[in-house]
Amino acid sequence: MNLRFTILSFLLFASLGTKLCYAQADVDSLIQARNSRIHDTLKIKTDILIGQRLRRSNLDSSEFYLDRALTLAKRNSVSSPHLEGQALRALAEAYRLNGDERGLDFYREALVVFETLDSKQELAFTQSELGKFFEARSEFDSSTYHYERVIERNLADGTDYWMARSYNNAGLDYYYMRKLEKASRLLLDGIRYIKSTPDTMSLRAFYMNYGLVLKQQDQYELSKEYMKQALAINIHIGNKLSAATAYTNIGQTLIKQDSLDKAFESLTKGWELAREVNRSTWPTADYYKNLARIEFLKGNFQQSHDYIVKSVANLPDGVAPQSRGDIYGSLVEQKMILADSVFSKNQAKRNQLWKEALPYAIEGWKLAERSGAGNVRYRLALAQANLYARLNDFEKAYKFSHLAMQISEEINDQAKTDAIARMSAEFETELIEAQNTLLRETQKAQVAQLRQQDYLIYGTIVVLVLMVIIGSIIYRSRRNLKKANQVIEKSLSEKELLLKEIHHRVKNNLQVVSSLLDLQSRGIEDETALSTFMEGQNRVKAMALIHQKLYQNENLATVDFAEYAEQLMKELATLYPASNGVTTTINVETEAKFDIDTAVPLGLILNELISNAYKYAFDQNGEGELHVSLKSLGEGKHELTVSDSGTGLPEAFDFAKAKSLGLRLVRRLAKQLYGKVHYTQDAGARFVVNFSETQLRKAV
Repeated sequence: MNLRFTILSFLLFASLGTKLCYAQADVDSLIQARNSRIHDTLKIKTDILIGQRLRRSNLDSSEFYLDRALTLAKRNSVSSPHLEGQALRALAEAYRLNGDERGLDFYREALVVFETLDSKQELAFTQSELGKFFEARSEFDSSTYHYERVIERNLADGTDYWMARSYNNAGLDYYYMRKLEKASRLLLDGIRYIKSTPDTMSLRAFYMNYGLVLKQQDQYELSKEYMKQALAINIHIGNKLSAATAYTNIGQTLIKQDSLDKAFESLTKGWELAREVNRSTWPTADYYKNLARIEFLKGNFQQSHDYIVKSVANLPDGVAPQSRGDIYGSLVEQKMILADSVFSKNQAKRNQLWKEALPYAIEGWKLAERSGAGNVRYRLALAQANLYARLNDFEKAYKFSHLAMQISEEINDQAKTDAIARMSAEFETELIEAQNTLLRETQKAQVAQLRQQDYLIYGTIVVLVLMVIIGSIIYRSRRNLKKANQVIEKSLSEKELLLKEIHHRVKNNLQVVSSLLDLQSRGIEDETALSTFMEGQNRVKAMALIHQKLYQNENLATVDFAEYAEQLMKELATLYPASNGVTTTINVETEAKFDIDTAVPLGLILNELISNAYKYAFDQNGEGELHVSLKSLGEGKHELTVSDSGTGLPEAFDFAKAKSLGLRLVRRLAKQLYGKVHYTQDAGARFVVNFSETQLRKAV
């Protein structure tokens, strides 16, 4: 029934959107249609459509209509609560498409709305869009987090909302970070998922991205097979832009295999096809970057340099940081290669090329750091190390060579050792050349042969020294790491003892407070005041019991709910003599352990509800039943139920307006736990508290 209603609502909304967007051709027609609407729901939907129409051409106007939709949706949150979330998401999308960081806050607000409504489809779509927001900024750690949450929620619920997009995008983002194992796992799981659905056309994206992963692992033939399958599907469905991407990726793989003529042919097909459908200059920038690589492998260093300069000139605004940084890295490399080849005997030109490369190296490194893309970070770190060595800034050269080594180890780059050794050898050679420039100029003819021999000797010495230095660094690093681990283990043990002592002292202090309240209450004759003192004393004891459990546990971070509830009920029963005949039960479906941020408010809630039951629910004989149960709702959410077989609250009682301190405290503590309290009269009083764990609350 719910699924049919969802589909029907979607079709109605799509029908309205189609009628407004296409039958009425411009924004003025949409505005006129909006003014003719009587029902607020249609006004909200029309304002959202207008805002979406304007979001690329006029952000200010788009923002006006979407803000109006949001304001009206909040007024109608009772009758149409989902519209508030849709308006928030539309605002977030408008900001995202215009590169405005304000979109992040609106995405998060929309998530809260759909989580509260338990609208799984809207929640999945919003979270996948939030992943795209971070992806556009090349913040891949954050984008993969949100895509994987969509996947996990679908698997847990047996749904498949935005499953294919989440598998594919998460796999691609892990590829950018060069976390190839995770990328392979997600993409292959996505392929299995797509093959279980009728939507086999979506395999094209997975085949393409998995081909990229295989290329990075040097499995070139298998990589091309997957890319060719993706190309065939794209040609079949007429998707020119994706077909162009496939041609480009196949061309890049052919470059890796030194099939340069075939690579040029494939790259050119991709470029020409992309220009038919993409107005951006990015396809041209990418095409020139690949041609630069081909010319470099052919030994045409000047032509290679000129192509990469054209690539930089065609970079569009808003291109992803890792893409811009990668091309900047190529430009830096080509300028150094040009200086060392074509202009090897022209020192003035070499210096000029190095200085031209420096700002691109610096800016490229900033972009690489923003993106988190492992290969781009490695490329720029190594390029800076080489460049600073040529500029005689040896301190920075060493810093970036060491950093390149670390990054290379992170992405498991098999070429890291050779690359760093080559950079160091070039650095030492440049240093020696700088010291002997005058001698080489005056005795060039006489020492030409000797100089070649010297270079060989110096290179061998540098390699040997470098090997000794690296070995020494590794040995010292391992020794220091071992010592550091020992210090950390000792410090951790001391902190655990200190934390136990803190919990013990907090418990003792709370018991002192309880005792003081007890002493103070002995002189009170007024029953109401005395009852108030007892309630305060019980709350202090409930908190003290939590700290007692924490320092008694081996795990200092969490409290076992079942044990805590059982002991709390026993202690409260001793305070109310009329409770002797009450039968108590505690039912916890699964093992439930909570940290102190959740345990304290939850313990106080439990204290209030049990105390109320003992005081008011049962007759003078104290006979009856009192039940406490806890069950997990999944995804860090839980439901606490406290019920009794007593007389219950008065029929006209409104729990939401209850003014007693205890019940107000229960409502406030539940809100602190991002939850709600429901009261029903069912053969006695029944309180149900829904709440969220600390980790889920912090994520929101």
